[in-house]
Amino acid sequence: MNPQMTFQRVCALSGIVCPLLFFGAFIAAGFIPPLAPSSSAAEIAGHYRDHAAGIRLGAAIMLLSGAFYASYTAVISDQMRRIPTVHRAVVDTQTIAGAFACLTFLVPAMFFAVTAFRPERPDEWTLLLNDMSWIFLVMPWPPFMMQNFAFAFAILSDTRTTPVFPRWLAYLNIWAPIVFTPGAILQFFKDGPFAWNGIFTLWIPATVFVIQFVVNAIYLLKAIKSEELADQQPAEPAFATGKDGAIQP
Repeated sequence: MNPQMTFQRVCALSGIVCPLLFFGAFIAAGFIPPLAPSSSAAEIAGHYRDHAAGIRLGAAIMLLSGAFYASYTAVISDQMRRIPTVHRAVVDTQTIAGAFACLTFLVPAMFFAVTAFRPERPDEWTLLLNDMSWIFLVMPWPPFMMQNFAFAFAILSDTRTTPVFPRWLAYLNIWAPIVFTPGAILQFFKDGPFAWNGIFTLWIPATVFVIQFVVNAIYLLKAIKSEELADQQPAEPAFATGKDGAIQP
């Protein structure tokens, strides 16, 4: 087995490992259901005192999920490069936006860790740090939009008979980040569907997030397989030999 292709497959599978770790962090921290932004300082601080060890573990798991997002981003860029009509700027946009998106895993994880590090601090301080943790976690959708739009543009640019990715995958990667945009207004709501624990801000985007990861990972694996098969095909000779043995162009 080609070790280069094996590495690519590991990167593609990172697209499944990443959300598993990310949402596993919520379970470890006791954040299912999430802490409500309408909760009092005493309620929030009480949760951190009761679940301090779990939140610290969850923060470490969430931090690790960002590493898998980085490798997932890298393999998308690599497969995008196989599309001959795609400009380097499109690939670079996907790569840079994906690197930026890694911070949306790392920064909230560290905020949760800081909040749980001293659960005995005054309740109002814990409330402040908790607000920061959740807002940093749920609100930053723009890097995902730029990353997914660049990927979708590359897919739609591939007009060959046998493209690297099916065209419908582009529409999934256009629709998914649009679903994330309600996070932009979560700071105006402490309860209801647009609060950070609301259906339009958290639950629907989280569901779409997982579906998108899994589907992209499956088709990345298919693309890697097609690349491997193409590499195994014998190269066409630059010159042909005629019946008389003469070399013809």
